[in-house]
Amino acid sequence: MPTVFGIDVSKASSEVAILVNGEKSHGYTRLNDPISFNRLLNDLKTVHNPEIIFVYSRRLRAFLEEYDYAYTQLNPLEAKKQLDSLRVRKTDKIDAEKLAHSQLVHNRKQTYVHQHLRDLSPFYQNHCSS
Repeated sequence: MPTVFGIDVSKASSEVAILVNGEKSHGYTRLNDPISFNRLLNDLKTVHNPEIIFVYSRRLRAFLEEYDYAYTQLNPLEAKKQLDSLRVRKTDKIDAEKLAHSQLVHNRKQTYVHQHLRDLSPFYQNHCSS
């Protein structure tokens, strides 16, 4: 079974839950700063081909793409609908763990660097229409 990193991103910090063989191995709170991104990178390097799932975050997406990690990114409304049925109460720690568990259940396709092309689409459309 894969190792899954569920990451619930907030404005200033993120909750990380790591599941190994479907069971929570460990979790932690990290700030959304370069030092904390290094801790996440160190954790990712310990696992061969980790699955990473998170709710939309440009900063986290850019970090993962910089280090060439595949990931699954959920839109916030989709994540809310899916997680509401899996949790009794809402906390960021619970959400991070439930994100990881939901990836095992739903086995979503990964979002790769193709997202970058979608980000450029409005620029391209504006540039061509001028």
